[in-house]
Amino acid sequence: MPRTPPGAYRSLGETAFTSPQKHTYTSHNRRRTIGTAMIAPEFNGTPSTEEYRAYLALLLREVFIGTAETVPLYHAAGRILAQDVTARMDVPSFDNSQMDGYALTAEAAEREDRIFTVGREIPAGRPLQRSRSSDDLTYPIMTGAPMPKGYDAVIPVEQSERIEYPDLPESFGRPSEKVKLAPGKPGQFVRRRGEDVVTGQVLARAGERITPAMLGALASQGYARLTVAAGPRVLVCTGGDEILSGVEEDGSATTQELGQGQIFDANGPMLTAMLREDGAEVRRIAIGDDPVELVHRLVAEYESFKPDIIITSGGISHGKYEVVRNAIAKAHEADILVPVSWFGHVSQQPGGPQGVNLLDFKGHRVPMISFPGNPVSTLISYALILRPYLRAGGPYGVPYAVASEQATLNNAPRGVLVTETPLTAPAAKRQFLRGTLAMVEVEPGTYRVELYPDVLSGSHLLHRAAQADVLIELAPGTTYTGGEAVPYHRIRLTDN
Repeated sequence: MPRTPPGAYRSLGETAFTSPQKHTYTSHNRRRTIGTAMIAPEFNGTPSTEEYRAYLALLLREVFIGTAETVPLYHAAGRILAQDVTARMDVPSFDNSQMDGYALTAEAAEREDRIFTVGREIPAGRPLQRSRSSDDLTYPIMTGAPMPKGYDAVIPVEQSERIEYPDLPESFGRPSEKVKLAPGKPGQFVRRRGEDVVTGQVLARAGERITPAMLGALASQGYARLTVAAGPRVLVCTGGDEILSGVEEDGSATTQELGQGQIFDANGPMLTAMLREDGAEVRRIAIGDDPVELVHRLVAEYESFKPDIIITSGGISHGKYEVVRNAIAKAHEADILVPVSWFGHVSQQPGGPQGVNLLDFKGHRVPMISFPGNPVSTLISYALILRPYLRAGGPYGVPYAVASEQATLNNAPRGVLVTETPLTAPAAKRQFLRGTLAMVEVEPGTYRVELYPDVLSGSHLLHRAAQADVLIELAPGTTYTGGEAVPYHRIRLTDN
């Protein structure tokens, strides 16, 4: 589908995000010139998860220029709006009845004499015929039918009595019959024009995620297509000489056999799946331990795929064959400038080793985010560090959307920790344990959240991570014996 030009975003010198209404438009292949000194990380010691996440969000919002595309309304649920959507008409577009009943004038609704003559029926979905207005005349009216001129209240049919047919209290009377109606008040059970929405009102703003309810509201305005943020193009690089791609995206299995000391790639398929859950367009490549080869692959993939973001897994520690670190050191040999480069640790476990580099392909800047290689570390790093930015709408995210995603992580819900063995988080590191969540009824109708941590916490135990519902957060250097209220974060996107 065609992509429309995206918006440009705030300068780093500003302290607040720019309102989406003030965005100007620029083409996808342009990157704004920004001062690298202003986006280089300057952490005071080892950054916390929050500090590192906030820095990456800032860097991405400065460098990543989002694009937009137009999609059919029925395919827009879950997407991020790229522009404000306004009401084309009032809702309701005319005064109408809230239920099946009898229409009365305002005065007739409250008068003492409750006997009325029945007029002709007013069904929903048909043009309103000219009707005589009288305090003595009532019109049978169906839910959603337009109110006749001069009529201001509806008495439910259940509160009526047919004088000639008292044994049929809930059926409508025929024209000219007499009915007895319960007293009412002016305006009762009448839906006024514009009561929900008025023409020109902003129904949804750029950066909001389209929910089914929002989709229904936009459908009621006659919108058939919506302009939404196109997912970022993400290049995923996973591997190493010890890693073998076991399956291709078309479902075909590799023809190679595992050699001694080799394992199948888990991080590539896992990252690809998570990114696609978050709306990204993904290309995955397998890399070895040769840094020169990786540099040339990055150049080739940039030229053919034009990624907005590059993600690597592994190769960032302090070993001899850390391919990502070594490739950054050789990037200049392929005319790739690296104006921003940082490798370090975040004070969390697992997922401590992290890296971020800004690659400059002859003026086009692409952030490269590097996660550790252990599968669970990769999973947790993505879930806690990158996913909040993408879920908040990426470059289209408006301030409150970003704040909401950050608040969800910084002020996570709490549950009761259930453990038979004392748990102690490492000093100076926030620990995230895989676990399961249970809703336990403590008394009739009252439930509490209980959290059961996995007794094995190795960052290579991906199968056990796949069985987990949540990440249980433990404060640095703190010992827990069970019964404490602790924060938790859901792992599965469908549970968020």
